[in-house]
Amino acid sequence: MIPDVSRPAAGGLLDGLGIPEPEQAAYRRMLALSRTTVAGLAADLGVGEERAARLLAALHGHGLVHRHDDPPGDWSAAAPDVAVEALLLRREAELLRTRGRVAELMRAYRRGHEPHAADLVDVVTGQDAIAGLWRRLQEAARHNLLMFDKPPHIVRADTAVERELLDRGVRIRVVYEAGSVNAPGRLAEIRDAVAAGEQARMLPELPCKLALVDDRWALLPATTGAELTGAVLVRASTLLDALGAMFAAYWHRGVRVADTWSPADPAAERRMELLTLLSAGFTDDSIARQLGVSPRTVQRWVREVMDSLGARTRFQAGIQAARAGLL
Repeated sequence: MIPDVSRPAAGGLLDGLGIPEPEQAAYRRMLALSRTTVAGLAADLGVGEERAARLLAALHGHGLVHRHDDPPGDWSAAAPDVAVEALLLRREAELLRTRGRVAELMRAYRRGHEPHAADLVDVVTGQDAIAGLWRRLQEAARHNLLMFDKPPHIVRADTAVERELLDRGVRIRVVYEAGSVNAPGRLAEIRDAVAAGEQARMLPELPCKLALVDDRWALLPATTGAELTGAVLVRASTLLDALGAMFAAYWHRGVRVADTWSPADPAAERRMELLTLLSAGFTDDSIARQLGVSPRTVQRWVREVMDSLGARTRFQAGIQAARAGLL
């Protein structure tokens, strides 16, 4: 029985190659014939000659039939092991090219379904531009300003700006890296800021410079290095949430810079400074530079503090000081 090419059959042998069932039926019929003509194929399939000619042209385009010149007008089927294999190879190449375009399609999809990256992150280059952006962020702060203070610095801390923020009710919390406090007199500046209302802690090392303004922005260096030439502004996103969680983790590990001092008791003040610097990981030489004394004097003071706290090591001294509420 000749297949009805007007209705597609389920499960054609060449469906996987994208060949319509009418063309498959014509090819299967031609496989049983050594040669045929347009008229002969039309009669075998029960279709008009115009329809048969279109089927042969389509099969010829797939490489499944050949047209003969002698006698002219004869057609024959190509051997399946060669013709179908060639179609398979072309199909595989097309699928590989399509797979390579999935990433392009996904970019188009994300543009329509997700916030654009430019809406979440900006890159600012040049020290003047970074300093200007930092000033604008400080002016925009309403509730919280959280910072990792780590070298390098492109502008010196402005105590007037900080006091204005504190007067507006902005809560300021800063974790200082030991390297940020090495300059003589820097610890005294931090003490003044703490006295004005800043909450400060210190650690030997921080992962990066960072500023978080409310729950709206974060500013951090674009790259690591000795010179700050580029910065990244992050807006509200999961990345901003992650940076906030990182700040909280380091804040809880930091050594508190005390907000109660006794100017009338220089020995108590010196003891507090010494304990703070020791617990933050400062070396004797760094402490000496900070306090304006010799390393030998620092060593003597450290021994006195350790003896008074009953500590055998600097680490134990820090723990004992924290337990005693001295830090």
